[in-house]
Parts: sequence; C-alpha cells; structure tokens
Amino acid sequence: MRPEMELLESMLQNHDWTYHFSDDHRAYIKGRDESQKIRVMMGRLKKMGLEDESVKLYHKYRPDYL
Repeated sequence: MRPEMELLESMLQNHDWTYHFSDDHRAYIKGRDESQKIRVMMGRLKKMGLEDESVKLYHKYRPDYL
C-alpha cells in the first residue's frame, strides 16, 4: 500500500466518528479538524488517481449510522 493510503487509513482508524454528538466543545473542535484533514487527504489522493481506493477505505471505517 502506498504511504499516502497508509496515512489515510491511520487517520480513519483514529478518527472520532461521533464528534458531532459531543457535549464537550474541545472534542467537537478536534473531531471537526480531523474530519477536515481527512477530506484534504482524500482530495490529494484523488489528484493522484487513487480516488476509488480512498473512497473504499473511507467507507470501510465510516460507521453505518452516519
């Protein structure tokens, strides 16, 4: 796997997918910032021709209830 894809996978594994439910503003901000970084990374991977692979990886880690 390419290093960029490994980085995306690590970001997805460690992301707090429920940050928007948090009553703690700090947790919300941290989750929001992580989410933005994931979007930026996915944009970079798209430009590298890895859109399908990155979307597949995203859906592997994104919970079904979102």
